[in-house]
Amino acid sequence: MEAVLNFAIFLPLLGALLVAVVRNELFAKITAVSLSGFVLLLALILFINFDFSKEGFQFETVVPWIKTLGINYHVGLDGMAVSLILMTALIFFAVFVWSWKIEDRPVLYLSLFLALETACIGVFAALDLFLFYLFWEAMLIPMYFIIGFWGHDRKVYAANKFFLYTFFGSLFLLLGIASVLVYAYFTQGRISFDYAFLSSVDYPLWLELIAFLFFGLGFAVKIPMWPFHTWLPDAHVEAPTAGSAVLAGVLLKMGTYGFVRFSLPFFPEASKYYAPLIFFLSVVAIIYAAMMAIAQNHMKRLIAYSSISHMGLVTLGTFALTPEALNGAVYLMIAHGLSSAALFFSAGFIYDRIHSYEMDRLGGLARYIPYFTVAFFLSVLAGIAFPGFASFVAEFLILLGTYAKHPVWAFVAGVGMVLGAAYSLYMFKKVMLEEERVPPERIERWKKLKDLEPHHVITFALILFMALLMGVYPYPFVKVVEHTARLVLGG
Repeated sequence: MEAVLNFAIFLPLLGALLVAVVRNELFAKITAVSLSGFVLLLALILFINFDFSKEGFQFETVVPWIKTLGINYHVGLDGMAVSLILMTALIFFAVFVWSWKIEDRPVLYLSLFLALETACIGVFAALDLFLFYLFWEAMLIPMYFIIGFWGHDRKVYAANKFFLYTFFGSLFLLLGIASVLVYAYFTQGRISFDYAFLSSVDYPLWLELIAFLFFGLGFAVKIPMWPFHTWLPDAHVEAPTAGSAVLAGVLLKMGTYGFVRFSLPFFPEASKYYAPLIFFLSVVAIIYAAMMAIAQNHMKRLIAYSSISHMGLVTLGTFALTPEALNGAVYLMIAHGLSSAALFFSAGFIYDRIHSYEMDRLGGLARYIPYFTVAFFLSVLAGIAFPGFASFVAEFLILLGTYAKHPVWAFVAGVGMVLGAAYSLYMFKKVMLEEERVPPERIERWKKLKDLEPHHVITFALILFMALLMGVYPYPFVKVVEHTARLVLGG
């Protein structure tokens, strides 16, 4: 099974190189869909074979790399990592299917997405901090070019802002890694980037408090937490549809993943010390971003602010430090990844047909594209935590676990969830209903619209089926996710 994980990490990169060398459009599309589908199958095999009753990491591979610095190629999975890799593989497969008809430089486009898939899976699998940082930084390059080449009007501005913000956060993450590495070297007499070794070191409180801030700044920018969030709406608005789906569905989860993987086990006392600050920033993000979403007229900007609000709920659950809330936080990473990707695909479909994201220019579409209307409505329900979808299970666990220790924070977060339902349903109403406010010339144009095509149907079916399966039958997914809570919190 160790080989399966390594194949899942590097097959997309091999595909990217192959596509770039051959430089044939049809070959590029077939290769991207086939390889990403095979990676999805490998991720599913890893998930099915994961033993949630077994402690520690599984499917590990350790190969010495730079021995003098204690750097190894070390990968392995716990419950959170295997779940996020399955979600990542599913979203990338959906992206390649969705992009089947791309005409603008498809070879370069698909090569960049394949390379990005390797970086994303590598981040979730790495158990060596040098390797983790390498994958973390490698992710920036393809996403920068995806936004900058295939984005909309202000694409270069958005790409530069995305790169500068995330690179700024990465510098603090590097300082955090250096701080724990140096302390471990002077106290243990050994230099090593190994996760198990560094997590076993007993750091003094003063170092925990400093290193937590370094790691936390790096993760907070990536999530993004308020007030480091301003790059995200611009990046989403200008990014192409597939770029927005990966950005919201996968890349935002790396920050919250980092908090669970590194901050909680490395700095347990600092995590408790800073928990009130994290609660405050999380609740501000939940309420503020929800209010900003309500004020938007641009579909993608509204969905972007909804992502900030939902990720605030994830950080709240993470630092509630209860098993239920942590399980819910990890579950919401996956649930939000699916629902946000579906919502951005919905916005992208509308743009492909009408060439506008402005809700004032839409309306009354439900009569003319009924199949898309169903897919869009289900995507909205998945995003607002409607019972039967994965996000309902996740948000219920977060509120349950948070309320046990912090009832006031849980109540305020619940208000943000109500606002989320309000702006999401408002968006659907403005875009798909309200036919009476649409002028006659637009009605004539709407009558000529083409409904879902096969590549759209496959994309929505995959994502919504997974969201429904995790909502209707959450048991196996919760048990796998619970493996991480036991690893981090004990018990």
